[in-house]
Amino acid sequence: MSIRAIETSYAGHRFRSRLEARWAVFFDTMGIQWEYEPQGYAVGPDGERRPYLPDFWLPGEKLWVEVKGAEDQLDVELLVYAATPHFGLPSPSVPRCENGYEARLLILGPISHTGRLIGPTTGEHAGYSQPAHTLLSFRKGDVFSGSASFFSSGLDLWPQGGIVANDAPRIHWETRGSEWGNWVNGGGLISENRDEMVHAAYRAARSARFEHGETP
Repeated sequence: MSIRAIETSYAGHRFRSRLEARWAVFFDTMGIQWEYEPQGYAVGPDGERRPYLPDFWLPGEKLWVEVKGAEDQLDVELLVYAATPHFGLPSPSVPRCENGYEARLLILGPISHTGRLIGPTTGEHAGYSQPAHTLLSFRKGDVFSGSASFFSSGLDLWPQGGIVANDAPRIHWETRGSEWGNWVNGGGLISENRDEMVHAAYRAARSARFEHGETP
């Protein structure tokens, strides 16, 4: 028996799942502009093209976003197709590039907790631990799995990572346990600044209630 996601209304949109609505709350709290399911595309090489409807487009960050509640719900082949520029999702006129990698697709899972850090010698607040989310990037014919984290100054990207596919495309299934292990909710990143905005955004998204017309 499959579990059906609860459709949820927020900000004038009907989201397919409550998790997607919570990420919209997160973006709003962070002041990040978002578009929900702006358009569907056919992605993949000739003869293998498949329909794909990305969950969000972040115009300010120049990134597509896929939201999934668990790693085993991800269609890996479809996401690799989507992340490959010449037969995947369209690129903006000026793509977002980091160290020669074109950032393509951000993978977001369940809304994570952030942790308040206390200095071991001072006993004072020293920042937060926060999640690192998976980022698919493209460089010289290959798709890479890197990471991204939110800060009050914007979204920081670390695209360097393991190659997960080439533009044949051949997907490296045998390495998924290690290369793809942090797709959802993976890892922790230590924030050296006192990033109250990010902490508040994760908290607002986790605590949002949508029942009976409540405002999250």
